[in-house]
Amino acid sequence: MPKRKRNFRWAKWLILLVLIIIVIVVTILVKNSFSNEKTSDGNKTTTGTTNVDDKKEEKVEQDGESELKKEKVVQYEGESPNKSENLTGLISYTGVSGDKLLIRVNIDQYLQSGTCALTISENNVVYYTQSVAIKESVTTSTCDGFEIPVEKLPTGDLSVEIVLDSNDKSGTITGKARI
Repeated sequence: MPKRKRNFRWAKWLILLVLIIIVIVVTILVKNSFSNEKTSDGNKTTTGTTNVDDKKEEKVEQDGESELKKEKVVQYEGESPNKSENLTGLISYTGVSGDKLLIRVNIDQYLQSGTCALTISENNVVYYTQSVAIKESVTTSTCDGFEIPVEKLPTGDLSVEIVLDSNDKSGTITGKARI
């Protein structure tokens, strides 16, 4: 008597159905882990981002009635750099590219005009001076950029001084450059 061959087509469909259900469950779990979550104080937060304009809400009970009290979160604490008497900033980049020394400066204040006067020296010997305009940015300012031919400078560690001048305010930024 020949052996009867069993048909397992129904098992393939069952496995496919189970796999589809697993994919749906995993998709829902991943989506929920990246969506907004409630924190213990009831504020909504978004994973991976910070929103400084979120408002705090707290329930205040007065005379048996519940009322929501909203407080505005202060975005920045401290003094505005624009109200400072002196101009401040930092040298954000110094480096040699090709045959030029590049120097980039960020200024903490928002300025629409002015000058940045660069002096490069070593042991009180001045090797290079240059002035460029101050350029406004969104909330700060920057010097237009310095590109100094390396052939005009000695090798080694050099002192960099940038004097900022704009609208009756001034300041000095110092740093180092290596050639």
